[in-house]
Amino acid sequence: MRRRILLIVFSCILLILSLVIFDRINARNAAPMPVPSVSGGYYENGFTLRLTAPSNGSIYYTTDGSTPTADSTLYQDGIPLKNRSSEQNLYNSVQNVVTDWKNYTPDPRPVEKGTVIRAVFVNEQGVASEVLTQTYFIGLQPPERGYTLSLVFDYDDLFGEDGIYVTGREYDEWYVNGDSSKEAPMPNFEKKREVGATAELLDESGDILNQAVGLRLQGNTARAERIKRFTVVARAEYSGSDTFQATLYEGVTTHAVMLKSYFPDTLVSRLVENRSVAVQRSIPVRVFLNGEFLYDSYMLERYDKQYFRQHYNVDRFILVKDGAVHDEDTSSADNIRYQEYMGWVADTDFSDPQEWEAFREATDVQSYIDYIVTNYYLCNIDLGDYHNYVLWRSTSHGKSPYADQRWRWCIYDIDALAWMPYRPEYGNVVEINTFSNSFTFDLDSTTLFRSLKTSPEFCQQFVISFMDMLNNNFAPANVEKVLADYGYTLDWLDGFFRKRPAYAVQHLAEEFDLTGSPETVTVTTAHPEMGSVTVNTSRIDLSSGSWSGQYFTDYPITVTAAANDGYKFVGWKGDTDGAGETVTVSVDGGITLEAVFAKVQ
Repeated sequence: MRRRILLIVFSCILLILSLVIFDRINARNAAPMPVPSVSGGYYENGFTLRLTAPSNGSIYYTTDGSTPTADSTLYQDGIPLKNRSSEQNLYNSVQNVVTDWKNYTPDPRPVEKGTVIRAVFVNEQGVASEVLTQTYFIGLQPPERGYTLSLVFDYDDLFGEDGIYVTGREYDEWYVNGDSSKEAPMPNFEKKREVGATAELLDESGDILNQAVGLRLQGNTARAERIKRFTVVARAEYSGSDTFQATLYEGVTTHAVMLKSYFPDTLVSRLVENRSVAVQRSIPVRVFLNGEFLYDSYMLERYDKQYFRQHYNVDRFILVKDGAVHDEDTSSADNIRYQEYMGWVADTDFSDPQEWEAFREATDVQSYIDYIVTNYYLCNIDLGDYHNYVLWRSTSHGKSPYADQRWRWCIYDIDALAWMPYRPEYGNVVEINTFSNSFTFDLDSTTLFRSLKTSPEFCQQFVISFMDMLNNNFAPANVEKVLADYGYTLDWLDGFFRKRPAYAVQHLAEEFDLTGSPETVTVTTAHPEMGSVTVNTSRIDLSSGSWSGQYFTDYPITVTAAANDGYKFVGWKGDTDGAGETVTVSVDGGITLEAVFAKVQ
């Protein structure tokens, strides 16, 4: 009897839930989102925007980014759209975006402006539809490269007394009263808070993405700058999805992106994306706040759970940032193990083969080397063991080759190359020896690098990999191709990439006490379409049939040929011969190798 009563009660609950869900579905269907006559985007001339919805209700709209309600402007006969760029700035005129805002005068010159239309349909029963959000740019040109990112939000969430972009009420009261006996309250922009917003990503044809998101500031010292950087996050609580409903980066879905204004972060991701180090791919974006231009920026991938699942096919891992485990889901034991790892490396003599082997088992050595070479070459002096430092490892074994519990490194925050030319105390940027300099950071002072140089195996692998990256990733011809995609030439930053190799080779020889000389290695093939060649750690570009690079005679090089489908590797000609796909050869006096391929009969 009791069981029967429970079944009846359970059935009633299910019936009630079903009716509630049914009513909600019907209510939503009864209140469809307004439909615009023209989608958001770029238009040469102004026009009147029409909104349509069923006749059993009314449309309400806003033009300031705020969420429309039945108390907003009633839509009647269309909304005139025009070029608003000559109007006075709103967001760029806010003064308390820096701590000493009495001495900050915003630039009064008008910036480009679009119009954000937000509209809601409310039916006769008072049921509101989802909110339509569209941004219109009249008489403006879309960015030459990349996309437009329109961030839409309620004003108070960013710029009100409790807004995340400003100093805030508590700080401003202290600042205005000048009470030096009291400690300054923390400005709002230093607090780690998130607000809801809508992110609309547009190209020339209209929306690529239009989704409710979370918006917060990112960076450390950058938070105090007038122009602040954002992190944009997809969350189920805003849109019903924890990922962006558009493919932002080829081959992956994305949970969060970060906006950074410095070009080197974007450039390096392209230059070393084929190395054993994680990079944040990026997209150029022109950023608008509720239709008002803020800055040109780059939208980078963010190192989070979704990133590592997508790129490395691992579900369980820990992420270390600035010297501490950076994940609320990990235990204090994970942080202790990381600290023990760093302590062990600092106190170990890796000339002992057993210790070196233990390090190799715990670490992806190539990943670390690629990380250090990249930071050296791009003069990143804003770095250290516990600053601007990101690494990760899987915490369990799995099918993925990266699920091996070894530490791997992430390229992160290489802004220094952008701001050093404006700091005369650093001298000529291209000449900086990042191995050992008198500035805030040098590689010789870091725990891992200093200890690992006691290993002969590490030194050999480092020198060879360094030259691999110089000859390929940072070769002026390769850099020139990448720079061209962003509208730059090799003259960028006073020809940094044209001049840097000569100093890099000199610094490497001094750092590792090399006694040999750099000699030229040339690899050719008559049929580049038939196969590929890898020199040490780099697959070289043989599209023209020939490739050349320099290597120190202190160490031999290893060259490997691989035939494409339908072809076979025949053998080597030149300064070595034989049919083996892999050969290890001395570079004394310079060498030339020809890889011979043939069609499979």
